[in-house]
Formats: sequence, structure tokens, C-alpha cells
Amino acid sequence: MPTRTDFTHAEWRALRNAPQLVALATAAAGNSGLFGSLSEGMAAAGAFAEAARANNELIRQLLAGEEVRESRSDLMALLQSVTDPAAMARRLQDEALRETSAALAALQSREATADAEDYRKMLAWLAGRVANASKEGDFLGFGGERVSVEERKFLERLYEVTGRPPA
Repeated sequence: MPTRTDFTHAEWRALRNAPQLVALATAAAGNSGLFGSLSEGMAAAGAFAEAARANNELIRQLLAGEEVRESRSDLMALLQSVTDPAAMARRLQDEALRETSAALAALQSREATADAEDYRKMLAWLAGRVANASKEGDFLGFGGERVSVEERKFLERLYEVTGRPPA
């Protein structure tokens, strides 16, 4: 099983940041409003807590407290200059896919097949949890759809990169 010392700084950063980026990109893809955004944020936090207890040691390392803090710091720096919500959503999606690709390439180069598969599953599962956390386009709980068109578009792009839909 690979550990942090088996990867370059850039590879570890991609592995660590991709889950956070995937969660944020999924949430930003939809237009959930205040309560929907809160639901998506809570779904992401719950998913991270659950994933941090996974049987996979690498995933547990990536979601440890210090790693999550470093990832959040990286994400804040990434988004610091973006003020337009649409531009932020595009940037988050592009970065999420780029970091996911880099993370999977790093795992594949180490021949960490089981870790790569668990990582793929975790990212797809995480995105699905966030996308399904609230209805998009509803009014006081009426109408709307569980996963918006924009969220579905991002999920399709993510599944192309990970090679799998959620389990």
C-alpha cells in the first residue's frame, strides 16, 4: 500500500485535493439556493467522515485532519481571485477533473490497482452523495429535480475520468 512518501509533492496534492474539489464542483454545478447548499455541504461533510473510516488505508490518510486542512488552504488560494459564481463553478469543475486525472495517474504509475479502484469508487460515490443531497429549482420544497442538468453534466465528465459511475 502506497503512503505519502511514495508520491511526489504534486502527486500527493492531487490525491488529497481531488475529493474536496469533486465535492465543491458538484455542489457548485447546481443552483441549490441557501438551504440546498447547506444540505450539500452537510452531505459532503458526512461523506468525508464516512470515507475517512474506510477500509482503505490510503483513503484514510488522505482524509485525515491535517490533510483536509491543507486541502482547504489550497482550495481557498485557488478560488481567491474568482468572484463570478459561473466562473467559479467552471474553475472548480476543471480543477476537479484535472486533479482527479493526476491522482489516478499517480496511483496507476505505482501499480496500486486496488487503491486506484477504491479511490475511483470514493470519488464517484462522493459526487453522487452531494448531487442528490437537495432538489434543484424547487420552491419551498415543491417541484424541482433531485440532480440538476448542470450537475448531471459534471457527473458525466467525472465518470469519464474515473471510468465508473457510482456503485
